[in-house]
Amino acid sequence: MLEGVVIRCAAAVDAISFTYAGIDGTSHSTGRWGGSGGQKHKVRFADTEVVKEISGTYGAFDGHEASSLTFVTNAGKHGPFGEPRQGTPFSVPVHNGGRVVGFFWRSGSLLDALGVYVHP
Repeated sequence: MLEGVVIRCAAAVDAISFTYAGIDGTSHSTGRWGGSGGQKHKVRFADTEVVKEISGTYGAFDGHEASSLTFVTNAGKHGPFGEPRQGTPFSVPVHNGGRVVGFFWRSGSLLDALGVYVHP
């Protein structure tokens, strides 16, 4: 179960990391993907909160970096983090009662690409 995310951002998404509960309930934290720039934002999801959509913008710099991220849950939304007025919008909704349980990324000094792991 996804417990929280930490995003570093300014005019783009510089870095991200997340925490999750394993099958045995133990909390695990991932390393940081991306650089050390931007301001740090922490999001802690409530025990009953489920991430249903990731949205944002990309392409404001070299055409592929994430410029903003928003996490939509059954309780509301967190974000946007970064600069949502720049770039091309995207949205990754989860359907049929599923939920986001983790992420995978590609990054250099900024977040270049993202994907989601979904539990049905």
